[in-house]
Amino acid sequence: MSAMSRLDLDLTELGRLATQAAAFETPTARREALNTVFAECGERASAYYCPDAAAADFVRWVTLDYQGARRATRESAGAPDA
Repeated sequence: MSAMSRLDLDLTELGRLATQAAAFETPTARREALNTVFAECGERASAYYCPDAAAADFVRWVTLDYQGARRATRESAGAPDA
């Protein structure tokens, strides 16, 4: 598998996991799920040429996916923006 294909697959899967983490009801459950996603970022980053940079990029993208999913959840529930 090419590096770009692997990157696309990893970002897609990690984004899906982050979106799932955002859907949990309680903050504690969301935190635990997000910690698992962050650990997965580190695991997947080990396959790249510069694992530290790859892990940092994965965490950035996961965070953006998580924030977007939380925002959408709050907006659909009618909660005020915080």
